[in-house]
Amino acid sequence: MPSTPQATVQFLLNPLFPVFFLLLCFLLKRRRGRFGIFLLLVYLYVVSIPATSKLVMTHWWWVPDTVDFQKKYDAAVVLGGIVDYKWYARHTSSEDRAMLAQLTCYHHLGARADRILMGTAVIKRGVAKTLLLNDVSVRGVNETRLLVDFLHKQGITDEQIVVHGRPSNTLHEARNMQEYAAQHGMRELILITSAHHMRRAAAFFSKKGPKPALLSTGRDLTPLSREHFIPSSDGLEDTYLMLYELVGYGSYALLGKL
Repeated sequence: MPSTPQATVQFLLNPLFPVFFLLLCFLLKRRRGRFGIFLLLVYLYVVSIPATSKLVMTHWWWVPDTVDFQKKYDAAVVLGGIVDYKWYARHTSSEDRAMLAQLTCYHHLGARADRILMGTAVIKRGVAKTLLLNDVSVRGVNETRLLVDFLHKQGITDEQIVVHGRPSNTLHEARNMQEYAAQHGMRELILITSAHHMRRAAAFFSKKGPKPALLSTGRDLTPLSREHFIPSSDGLEDTYLMLYELVGYGSYALLGKL
């Protein structure tokens, strides 16, 4: 996951970054035009309301699921980025580690926990035989080890879990999984990831090899309401995720990797 170039991109895509830049320009200018300030306020409003990302993602970006729950797939691929790394990174003292060792039934999953929960569900329902995971570590935290322990607690056995490869990004995840599937005769795959991430992830998997069946998580299907037009921190975060996916998809497309 996160690398130095990615961290730079994440910083630049922060919706508030242009605001500070424009405010600095206003301070340096002797004459501050009202029209410029008006445009800045409009920009702030648009990027801070949940309606912006909701309209873009729901009506344009999301791709439909193609999984057939009546079939028996060879494997389900669950993409990483599930564990709350920051929480684990904060608990690095010997006392905290000793405490965490006692709480083996507890797993601090992040906002994308629904990915592993969906993976668990398709295995338990018999929709897929095997769960494929990449060996993911971020900031010294081994996500995969935590997820395997979590899966054991849900009744998933070692025979139903495969860990393969050490990726640095989603493209590497896709290549690792396709390589393993080809080597082991796995033709029917389910790709599980968040709805906002699915278009880019599915394009990676379709670049080489057969297209996997798609199963998205985290779709916001609530209708638009007045709350979606009120600026909030959630709106800023949703706008950031939207920009990250749009820029990421466009960049990989220009590089010919999609």
